[in-house]
Amino acid sequence: MSAGAKLERFTAEDVSVLVIEDDASTRSLLVRMLKTMGAAQVHEAANGSDGLRLACENKPHVAICDVNMEPVDGLSFLGGVRAALNPKVSALPVIMFTAAKDSAAMEKARALGVQGYLLKPFNPKGFASTMCDIVAKTYKADWGSVGAIATPPATE
Repeated sequence: MSAGAKLERFTAEDVSVLVIEDDASTRSLLVRMLKTMGAAQVHEAANGSDGLRLACENKPHVAICDVNMEPVDGLSFLGGVRAALNPKVSALPVIMFTAAKDSAAMEKARALGVQGYLLKPFNPKGFASTMCDIVAKTYKADWGSVGAIATPPATE
């Protein structure tokens, strides 16, 4: 990322992001980019198990997760998120991040409700645009009310 590159910024001021990536240098780069984009909080995990714990503890607005990690991979993380009893966790928008173009993994991620897929190596401007678009579509300013009152689904 060059010093002069301008990245798209989040429209909300209190965006919280969870980064789950086993490669420390890639994780550090993502954290720096997200902070440059205006994320108020960026939580970091090196595998899906720690990521799931942080998702439950911090209830971020969005997560970006590597697919191939040990001991708990990104698809297991996504499955754990979707199975969570707390609606603030189970509704977490997740973007999968991987170097492999594995169609089986992509299909499984889609079946689990992934919001997006980014391939490594990534373009910083494309990354920023994707993250901002997903946050704009899914951001909930008042997470405190989620699950408090049942709201009927919208009808067409």
